[in-house]
Amino acid sequence: MTYRGVVQNGVVVMNKGATLPDGAVVEVSLIEEDGSPFQTHPAFGIWRDRTDMTDSVETSRRLRATIEHEGMNE
Repeated sequence: MTYRGVVQNGVVVMNKGATLPDGAVVEVSLIEEDGSPFQTHPAFGIWRDRTDMTDSVETSRRLRATIEHEGMNE
């Protein structure tokens, strides 16, 4: 079953008065403004097959270091 809602003050408020029982396990997906699922965006998953980016934290750290280093050389 799929329900929709909107985040208000950090809490998902369900549309049309839908209620779920306490303890229900749910999955939340972002929806684009045009109503399409976030995962359908053309950029979603474009780096999925990159073998040099297996650790996202390390990749982010490396990219930030590169940008900072290049900025110092200007």
